[in-house]
Amino acid sequence: MSDQQFDIIFRGDIVFGHQLADVKTRLQQLFKADATKIDALFSGRPVPLKRGLDEASAQKYKEALVRAGAQVDIVVMGETRPAKPQPAPVVPVTSLTLAQRLEKQEAIAKAEAEAAAAQEAIRREQAEREAEQSGIPIKPVWSLAPVGSYLLQPTEKTIQEPLDIDTSAISLRPEGGNLVDAAEKPPIAVAAVTVPNFQVAEVGADLVSADEKMDLPLLEIELADWTLADLGQDLIAASEKAAVNIPVIHIPDVGLAPVGADLGQLKPQVQAVVPDVSGLRLAD
Repeated sequence: MSDQQFDIIFRGDIVFGHQLADVKTRLQQLFKADATKIDALFSGRPVPLKRGLDEASAQKYKEALVRAGAQVDIVVMGETRPAKPQPAPVVPVTSLTLAQRLEKQEAIAKAEAEAAAAQEAIRREQAEREAEQSGIPIKPVWSLAPVGSYLLQPTEKTIQEPLDIDTSAISLRPEGGNLVDAAEKPPIAVAAVTVPNFQVAEVGADLVSADEKMDLPLLEIELADWTLADLGQDLIAASEKAAVNIPVIHIPDVGLAPVGADLGQLKPQVQAVVPDVSGLRLAD
């Protein structure tokens, strides 16, 4: 393992696509510093943000700062030129097996978690430094983990033991069949219904038999005095009619007035209105 140490150098450059005001705001949150100290970092001169780191820790710090939008360089301690680590060989995605793809995804997730941990370490270190200077006790610093990162350490995870379920007594029925056997179905009670011996008679048949009919007595009517009256003749004789007294109505000397004649009704008293025309004049 190499004992070479590195420094994190910032020259005021920001990552392409980020806004300068947003980068300054993120650096204030990251370092827990005021705007004046952050503005001093953008003077154009190389400023060391962290010294004496090993290669892995320096890479974590750089990833955290690049996420915030600050373009930093990893410089070998005691030198001025950025260190250029050898790039890892690029493996085509199509040539990776499923296990290799899963391993690569886990490596990416692990790298993101390590970058978040590095960012958290920077925050805590800055908070500890400020707390030592001001004498204020250190409060716990909370942050949000990246999307998809593991919140528990491998030693903190609960190991789930697989359950051994006995399925020897379970079988599959054919599709569309009944899941309940005939012997398992409860018997259905049949209701006893008394149906009388009814029959349908033929159309027009007499529904009452001869022995069920009653004998009705016939009325004896003498038709010797009955005759037919002529059409329009009064069926009531004058001696059979009730006497009606016609009242005598006295009609005085009343006549009809011509159309439009004055019947002498009371007329309302209408007072004539005389308008004031003193302010009126004829124009020339």
